[in-house]
Amino acid sequence: MDLKSLLLRALSIYSPSHGEAELARFLLGVVREIADEAWIDGAGNVVAVRGKGAPVTWLHAHMDTVVGPLEVRDEGDVVRGRGAVDDKGPLVAYVGAFASAKPSGTLVLALVTAEEDDSAGTEELLRGGPPRPDYVYVGEPTDLHVAYAYRGGGKVELRLSTKGGHASSPIYGNPFEELYAVYVKAKEALGHGERYEDFTVTPTVVRCGDAPNKVPVECVAVLDVRIPPGHNCAELEERLKGLPARVRSCVDPAEASPTNPAARALVRGLLKIGVEPKLSRKYGTADFNLLISLTKNIAAFGPGDPKLAHTEEEAVSVRDVEAAARALRHAVEELGRWGSKGQ
Repeated sequence: MDLKSLLLRALSIYSPSHGEAELARFLLGVVREIADEAWIDGAGNVVAVRGKGAPVTWLHAHMDTVVGPLEVRDEGDVVRGRGAVDDKGPLVAYVGAFASAKPSGTLVLALVTAEEDDSAGTEELLRGGPPRPDYVYVGEPTDLHVAYAYRGGGKVELRLSTKGGHASSPIYGNPFEELYAVYVKAKEALGHGERYEDFTVTPTVVRCGDAPNKVPVECVAVLDVRIPPGHNCAELEERLKGLPARVRSCVDPAEASPTNPAARALVRGLLKIGVEPKLSRKYGTADFNLLISLTKNIAAFGPGDPKLAHTEEEAVSVRDVEAAARALRHAVEELGRWGSKGQ
């Protein structure tokens, strides 16, 4: 399978969250050629299965990207475009591994929708569908590191309003100034910091005002809050009590053992292709946080520098995409030899 050509085609199909249908149809056509069965489920996920019996290994990646199309550019080994890093580079590596592996047992490829929004695709898989997994690999840009932990994440809405008024005489106060003050209080309440062990509070959306000579009637902001290990969504809600803040959605932190069988098989796969294995904990939040409820034998892995995710400079090395596919193939085959209980 020509992974570079597949990546360029996937990048050419713009697929923001809940807008993945065209990409799903294309990928279904690709995987139908190599799967025993393949379908698009009720959430728009592409699901494909090879083999049967135990163990069951899932290769999971997401089709959606953040909003904002980017020009697709082929620069030889480097390919640029929206989603090159998050998550079409990893997704293509997972398709490559699915196509090339010789599994003992059942191999499931799950290409899901809406990971960048409400995880509707993965929520659908949690309710049922393909055979339940003994092992899960989650396609994310880890720079070929084996990731075994993610922080939690919450979306917090701040909403302030006044009666408005003329900008020359703001007698009723200004919700923009009040909004900023609440933001500062929220950071203080959560002990904002930039270490893995800290809550991290980042404003991502601000809507305020509708005319240049009118005091805004309402100002709304969304804060992206990352929750460190040892804390949870209930604590996030508790710490924000008393502020005009509403937690719109939240997922708790998740951590697997760095020596769980899925991680160990992947380490061995990396060694086989001559890549030094490295373990990491991720500062972000992903469908990993949901999938760990199915099995603790889980690892996130993929090509791409996570620092470039969601930026205007998304770019991935084709060699890294191909290397990830080879390492995953070895890991899948290794797990097949170990069976459903690992080694």
